[in-house]
Amino acid sequence: MESNINNSDLRVTPGMETNWRITSKWAMFFAVMGFIMAGLYLLSAMAIIPALRMMAAMGTIPEPVNSLIGSFSWVFVLLYLGALACVFFLALYHLRFSNSINRALNFTDQNAFSTAWRNLRNHFRLYGILTITFIALYLIMLVAVLVFVSKMAESGNNF
Repeated sequence: MESNINNSDLRVTPGMETNWRITSKWAMFFAVMGFIMAGLYLLSAMAIIPALRMMAAMGTIPEPVNSLIGSFSWVFVLLYLGALACVFFLALYHLRFSNSINRALNFTDQNAFSTAWRNLRNHFRLYGILTITFIALYLIMLVAVLVFVSKMAESGNNF
């Protein structure tokens, strides 16, 4: 896609460079925190299924909940792994942005500069997709609750 802006009119000011370096440090911080969170998600994902099985075997989970967990345990695992993947990729985009913007500023590397902003764009794209997904899930849950309540009201059952 061609731009009508003449790129020769754009220039990097010392203030812009300072802001990009500070942004790079924060991106690295969030990358490290994201990778730590992804590791914790992975450890807990490996522990959750055996823990649920042990609790079910001990009888500490009431029967309706126990059968529900058994029926939908694969859904829980898939949702958990999806969350793990999202946290990992958000951290990876932060890391790539930070490294690329530093390389671009230190070596006046136009390709690294372009790569940095592409990774930042990918970060925001993934974050936007996640936001839209959560809004859709909340709306679906709201409709499901309303349908459930209306069915209960029709049948005359009290909560």
